[in-house]
Amino acid sequence: MVDSNLPTWYSRLSGLIAKEDRDLNPEDFDDDLSSLSAPSIDSDADDDEDEVDRDDTASDRSYNGSDADFYYELKAERQERKMELQEMRKYHEQAKDSQRTFDQEKEREVQEMYDAVKNAKKQSESPLKSIAGQSFRLYSVEHVNYCYSSGVYPSKYVEFYCLDEDNPLDRPSPARQAVQMHGHVYLNSDTDCDFGPFFPPKQTGLDEFQLISIRGKHKLTFQLLSSDYLKLKIPREVAFANRDTPTDAPEVFEFAGIRFDRETEKAKRKRKRSQSPRETWFEMNHPMGRWNQIWLY
Repeated sequence: MVDSNLPTWYSRLSGLIAKEDRDLNPEDFDDDLSSLSAPSIDSDADDDEDEVDRDDTASDRSYNGSDADFYYELKAERQERKMELQEMRKYHEQAKDSQRTFDQEKEREVQEMYDAVKNAKKQSESPLKSIAGQSFRLYSVEHVNYCYSSGVYPSKYVEFYCLDEDNPLDRPSPARQAVQMHGHVYLNSDTDCDFGPFFPPKQTGLDEFQLISIRGKHKLTFQLLSSDYLKLKIPREVAFANRDTPTDAPEVFEFAGIRFDRETEKAKRKRKRSQSPRETWFEMNHPMGRWNQIWLY
């Protein structure tokens, strides 16, 4: 029988040990700690402290029951886990702020293109280059605010493609624009947003054109500002696919898109990467170097 003066977290954990006959994992402490508000997690106060916990602030060991040693052992482990969660939360907030800043810069870049098109003295539209096989990275501060996860927050993108039999790359322009296209929006592993077939617009500009997703029949709104920049609006049902939608989430999320060339980016990363100790000229070029030797085995 657990002393009624002991905190509820101890009653829960000791019951868990007795029921499942195993050692505790750090995550077992989280049920009580996660119920605390964010400020409480970052403070020394604990909403789940009972009489014994409060007395311990004035005395190292105010409880002297038969299970006192075990209680204080769990209490120390719980405090350690609480500090670990504090560090995790701090890291999460820092990473989220960094991602927010990054997306904000990209949004500003696309907005500058939008303003340039809007403020042009002559609203002449430019021909849209073929978007077949093109990918646009997507950026949204709003999406970061509501959907960011420091554990897994992959790059977001929209890609356009055509079926093999309709490959426009084999056709001369402007015949390419007459070929039906398909597309896919990727926000995270839960997103399943394919759209098409559709005929892409022939001109760039501020005009919006809408497409319907294959699954869910959600409305996707595009603005192809240029061959390198676009804006995309998607409903929150797509952003929160297979997840609970926060009540204060916007009805529509707006993304800024910048064309992404995989080969160009790959070359940039290669140029920026500094040579490792094993990537000297000898290792990479000499017949006896490591890079040549590995092909012998």
